[in-house]
Amino acid sequence: MLQFLTSIPLLRNPVAKRLWEQMGIATNWPVIVAVSVLTSLGIISIWADRDIAGGSEGPKQLIFMVIALIGMFAFQTVDYRKIGRYAWGFYLISLVLVIYTLLPFVRGEGFGRVPYRGGAYAWINLGFMTLQPSELTKLAFVLVLARYLRFRSNYRSLKGLLAPFALAGVPVLMILKQPDLGTTLTFLPTLFAMLFVAGARFRHLLFIILLALFMAPIGWLSGTDLPIFRHLPTFVKDYQRRRVLAMFTDDPQANRDSNFQINMAHTAMGSGGLAGKGFGVVPVGTRVPESHNDMIYALIGEQFGFFGCLVVLVAYIVLFTAGIEISAANHEPFGKLVAIGIVALLAGQAFINLMVVTKLMPVTGVTLPFVSYGGSSLLASYLAAGLLLNVGQNRPVVLAKDSFEFD
Repeated sequence: MLQFLTSIPLLRNPVAKRLWEQMGIATNWPVIVAVSVLTSLGIISIWADRDIAGGSEGPKQLIFMVIALIGMFAFQTVDYRKIGRYAWGFYLISLVLVIYTLLPFVRGEGFGRVPYRGGAYAWINLGFMTLQPSELTKLAFVLVLARYLRFRSNYRSLKGLLAPFALAGVPVLMILKQPDLGTTLTFLPTLFAMLFVAGARFRHLLFIILLALFMAPIGWLSGTDLPIFRHLPTFVKDYQRRRVLAMFTDDPQANRDSNFQINMAHTAMGSGGLAGKGFGVVPVGTRVPESHNDMIYALIGEQFGFFGCLVVLVAYIVLFTAGIEISAANHEPFGKLVAIGIVALLAGQAFINLMVVTKLMPVTGVTLPFVSYGGSSLLASYLAAGLLLNVGQNRPVVLAKDSFEFD
């Protein structure tokens, strides 16, 4: 079989031959299979979600997938340590692009910022597609934080955590300004997972979490009409408050307004039963706002039922388990942190999306990795998968003691 494959003219190319050999590594196949299953289910569901005019975003998603595959292979081919040398540059460029979306005079056609969900200016119009810089910023954050943490131990003190939190805080504050709360939530599990694996003290991380929980009520009430709080800046917008409160009410008006999307998603997903209605059959799903994007899990449930939803969960478990194994098997500190950062990023994003669809969290705009419609989201997910494969196939020998072992 191998001789037959190597006889194919395309695979005689040194780069293509090396890439094929790298794909044969045991830890890579679970990642490749999981990504393939998730993307296939996503394209099928996007194709099924037709608007009133009978159109579909399926063909566009196929084009996005081809571009994303090219990016994944590019990130897999070059040794991840070479990519890491440009981590700071990648991080700064991504921040510049996010800043570009915040400029009030840049909008419209030709590299202008364009509004989307609720008027959030989070996209740049490139003509042939729109780019969401915050998706690339998440990946840049993983690279730059891994680069910063790889040889340091000062973050084992509470004061030493200031720099890692600043690296996360800068993009988070900018993305909140767009505003895009959903994307900012994915930074937090990534930050804490990478710090924990790098050896940050558990009691310090726990103290920060408890402090954040203590400050949460203040952030919730800031900017309201209550005494004292009315003089504080507003952190939570009115529509975000309505979404949270709508989870705990059966008010008919709330069901027609804040709860409409999630209630319709529940109806669509539940109508699929155990085995679903069949390929491309989504009569309820077409009425769900953003069904091919944030709520695509509901389309999968309607078409393929409980078993289809279970396949998605199993695919994610396989992907994240393989990613953790890749991180644990790599003793080079940068690679170990990049792998665990990617797992935390994708797992956090998937967890938030699925929690929203199942009405365990307020509605927020977070895509389902590899599944939801969108060029920026798909590209960022595939670049992350390419880096994960890269770390799995390049495991340099380290003569020092194991990374991040402290007395």
